[in-house]
Amino acid sequence: MKRVTMGGQTVEEAVEKALAQLHVPKEAVDIVVVQQEKRPFLGLFGGKEAVVEVTISNPFFCVESFLKHVIEQMNVRVNLSCQAEGDRFVVSLSGQDVARVIGRHGQTLNALQLLAQGVLNRYTDRPLHVVIDAEGYRKRREETLVRLAKNMAKKAIQAGQDISLEPMSAWERKVIHTALSDDERIQTFSVGVEPYRHVVISLKR
Repeated sequence: MKRVTMGGQTVEEAVEKALAQLHVPKEAVDIVVVQQEKRPFLGLFGGKEAVVEVTISNPFFCVESFLKHVIEQMNVRVNLSCQAEGDRFVVSLSGQDVARVIGRHGQTLNALQLLAQGVLNRYTDRPLHVVIDAEGYRKRREETLVRLAKNMAKKAIQAGQDISLEPMSAWERKVIHTALSDDERIQTFSVGVEPYRHVVISLKR
């Protein structure tokens, strides 16, 4: 976990300085007072500053705060439900404006997840992951992608030539690769540079 040691005239000041450096709220950290402040004798000598050690104990809280802020800035009526599941932070979105948060083919949802993952990476040294879904969209999208993969593979075999799919996110490309991994007649690979990276379905020679 991310940790800083900070000094100040008082414990409260040292904590505030540490929180400002970490850019997190007090609810997301553990605080250990290494040294209490000591006023100088007769105001001249022997004084000591307060020293605290502040550790981010809940990086998921930081992600939740970030998402709430982003949703507020988007001015959408969306409810946010969060749950820690092992090394994953699962966020479920619902509400009247959820379609706006999903975007075309989930592009807005994917962008939001990418930003949230970046926030999480900033506050932890552990391999943790953010998963953001909106009213079961990802499951429906996965089912659609699997059907697409099967249909395009069939066309590639019938036509005897490679087929390139539209640009997709890393998660969507993984769904395509996984869906066709057991077909011994074809192979799949990704080409291009984000955000135009896409899957190619190719016959095995």
